[in-house]
Amino acid sequence: MAENQRAIDARATEATPLLQNGKDGQNQHYNLAGLSQTTFWILCLSMWIAAFLVAFDGTVVAALIGPISSSFNATNEASWLGTSYLLAVCCVSPIYGRLCNVIGRQASMLIAVVVFAIGNILCAVAPTMNILIAARFIAGLGGGGLQVTSSTITSDIVPLSYRGLFQVSVLCCLTVPRLILSLQGYANITFGIGTGLGAPIGGFVNDWLGWRWAFWLQAPTFVVAFIAVFFFVRYDVPSSKRATQTPLEMLKRIDFAGCLLLFGWLGCAILVLSMKTEATDDSLSWTSPRILGLIITSVILFLVFLVVEFKLVKEPVLPIDLLGRRTPIACFVNNFFISIVIFGTLYTVPLYFSAVLQMSSTETGLRFMPAPLIGICTSIGVGYLVKVYGKYKWLCFLGGLDGILGAFLITLWRIDSPNWQTWTFWQVSAPSGSAVTTLTVVALIADVGREGIAMATSLSYVARMTGQVVGVSMSGAVIQTVLARDLPRRITGPGSIEIISSIRKSSAAIKELSTDLQFAARMSYQKATHTVFVIQVVMCVLYTLAGLGIEEVDMKAINETAPPSRDEEAEQGLPSSDGPFNGRQ
Repeated sequence: MAENQRAIDARATEATPLLQNGKDGQNQHYNLAGLSQTTFWILCLSMWIAAFLVAFDGTVVAALIGPISSSFNATNEASWLGTSYLLAVCCVSPIYGRLCNVIGRQASMLIAVVVFAIGNILCAVAPTMNILIAARFIAGLGGGGLQVTSSTITSDIVPLSYRGLFQVSVLCCLTVPRLILSLQGYANITFGIGTGLGAPIGGFVNDWLGWRWAFWLQAPTFVVAFIAVFFFVRYDVPSSKRATQTPLEMLKRIDFAGCLLLFGWLGCAILVLSMKTEATDDSLSWTSPRILGLIITSVILFLVFLVVEFKLVKEPVLPIDLLGRRTPIACFVNNFFISIVIFGTLYTVPLYFSAVLQMSSTETGLRFMPAPLIGICTSIGVGYLVKVYGKYKWLCFLGGLDGILGAFLITLWRIDSPNWQTWTFWQVSAPSGSAVTTLTVVALIADVGREGIAMATSLSYVARMTGQVVGVSMSGAVIQTVLARDLPRRITGPGSIEIISSIRKSSAAIKELSTDLQFAARMSYQKATHTVFVIQVVMCVLYTLAGLGIEEVDMKAINETAPPSRDEEAEQGLPSSDGPFNGRQ
């Protein structure tokens, strides 16, 4: 114990992790860094504020996507509010992991807080839709960093045996079976609170003050987070083997090429869908030079991405070695499709409420609240069952069946559906997202062993982030495609072209139409969103079937030895993969 304390007191670079020191987590105090009680809890509070910020911001935008886009007469571009943010997170998250070891935890998190704050302030003052989309991209550059750095700092100051209290760790299913997994992590509870409050508060603020205030009201929290990080993320950590590497050597380990190529080919593919489906006339065909050029560019960048990941980098964003194994590929496909479902639904349901049912932003936001609470309860239950029985495959399958049922019930929504259906049907599939994403990470880690934890989580990260981007962009593309075909069939006569264009650009314009035209527009939006919901049912079936490819490992047969440092996972830029809201940034 004396040696342990001397190691903790040793002066070393703040850029290195703390987890190598100390005895078995069951015998350690929760304050691994030896900080004062006040400093420790303020530091934890800083991490929880970061989790709250990311969750709150994400659901605010999703819930207000209709009012925000309508205010710019750009509902046909609404999906870009989510897509631009997620593209930025996808590109920058792996880089932050390495930066934590190169420039330190404090500097990395301060950069993330400042960039996230700048992005949100720009959202509040954005004069045009294009500037707002760019501001969401900037916010994503900071939001991705907040997830990575807060997870890394938590790993530094809290030992594994207590980390289940501070951020629920699926690794505990493997390494600390004695830990009571039914204890929900404080960080993920905070994330759940942010997810649950973001939409109703954002809706209320929009109805009373306007949507811009939903961004302005976050500013004080940014200030608190910056001050807390600046004054309290100053702990010293003992050196590790990574401290022998120079900053340049650590920077060289970042797969910059993979991150940029992933961003490039995804961005070009999404831009094709955007340009083709958002055009309110027939000026762009599939054979137009711009569309063909983007398609060719996307294909080339994708092929180059594969070459780089297969041949040229030692630590790729996409761990190719795992894709030849049954369980990793099953989990990859599962995570990809479930992320499409979660984010496609997250950005489509609010549009359905506002355009089809003509709900206020407050009414829409209130319907977001139950899902995070259900997710927390599901996480508790799943963690307990895995701990007790050591099985996960059929739990994952049952979660998939729940997702199919919930997605099917949403397809039953109609323009005259009773109010109770809009409250309950959306919540049925809430357990599926938290259960399946958590259990597939457990399956990955059980399959690859402790030495492959970082690669396994990286694989899950790439699948989820790609699926999230595709889910938001695809749902927007489908909605605009259906509207472009259905509105001209329902609205004809003098001035119909202008009316149709205004409806596609602003769902709020529906309220200004005559009763007959309102009904026609609402029916078109119902058909468009219903098409997305049907596609989501198919996606649910696909991720459920993919889960059947998982090979189950007896969790109770795994030795209770300490896992490798969480720093290896952090260096790859991996936000915590545990907890109930893996699919909801």
